[in-house]
Amino acid sequence: MVLATSACAGVDVERVNDPSADFELINGAIRIGPNSQVGSLETVNGSIAVGDRCQVKGIEVVNGAITLGDHVEAGDIESVNGGITAGAALRVDAGIESVNGDIQLGPGARVRGGIETVNGQISFENARIEGGIETVNSSIDTGANSVIVGDIVYERPEGQLRSVPRLVIGPGTRVEGDVRLDREVAVSIHETARITGRIKRGWQQAGIQL
Repeated sequence: MVLATSACAGVDVERVNDPSADFELINGAIRIGPNSQVGSLETVNGSIAVGDRCQVKGIEVVNGAITLGDHVEAGDIESVNGGITAGAALRVDAGIESVNGDIQLGPGARVRGGIETVNGQISFENARIEGGIETVNSSIDTGANSVIVGDIVYERPEGQLRSVPRLVIGPGTRVEGDVRLDREVAVSIHETARITGRIKRGWQQAGIQL
């Protein structure tokens, strides 16, 4: 059930308890208050803000930021040209995707389906990321005591290489997979971190000139 489809207005709902309630906008922002349960939230040219302890089927933004409170549960999160910022204890069932924008997750995030991005910083702490992380140009900081179930992959960019991204694997963090570098990356691994797979520097093996 689509409750709002508009080309110019925003949506500001203090509380809703209907998992079938979808909100779709063009040129408008969406705000959902705390303790709500909704369906999909989509907007073009606008931001989405979700309050603490909300349950959301899915979130999608083109040209706008996504801001989530503490203890938010979401199906999937997608952003094009906008950052994603979440509070503590985020739960995502079907992955996070971003094209141009930072992904900043508060402590204790649990993400199934992995994280995929092209440009922008990725940071989290004490998180569990199931499905790995794939990026092209993003710097990644795992913070302390995180678990990445799957590979961390840096894909080779098309065209001219940009500045060198950084991969920081923090203290107590465990990567249950490989670290695959198909481009140049500045890597820093804390002495207490653990990688169960291998570090594969594909850009060196292929003789890529940097």
